[in-house]
Amino acid sequence: MDDEDDDIRETIQALRRILVSYDIQHRRRAECTLVSRYVFGHAVTKRVAGKEKRYRYKGLVHRPGVERLGQSVLMMRDRDAEDFIGLLSRLRVPYRRERIWVEG
Repeated sequence: MDDEDDDIRETIQALRRILVSYDIQHRRRAECTLVSRYVFGHAVTKRVAGKEKRYRYKGLVHRPGVERLGQSVLMMRDRDAEDFIGLLSRLRVPYRRERIWVEG
C-alpha cells in the first residue's frame, strides 16, 4: 500500500435523516390499522349518486424523502419523523429513532 493512500481526504455531501423502526407485533388490531394507514395510506369506496367512487389517501411512504428500508423500518426527514413518532407515542407503540447521514 502506498503512503499517499493514507492521506486521502474526501468531502462528502451528506443529508441528515432519521431512521425509525417500530414494532406493532402483539398490538391491538385497531393500533396496527392506524399505523398501517398512516404509513402506507388507504382507499375508501363510497356510493355517490348511485355510483361507486373510490378515494385514495396517500401515506407517509408517498412523501418526498421518505423511504421504506424494510419491514417496520423507515428513513425520513426530521419533520416527517417527528409527526410519525408522535403517532407511535400516542398509540404507545414501541419504536427506536436514530439520526443518520446519507450521501446526497
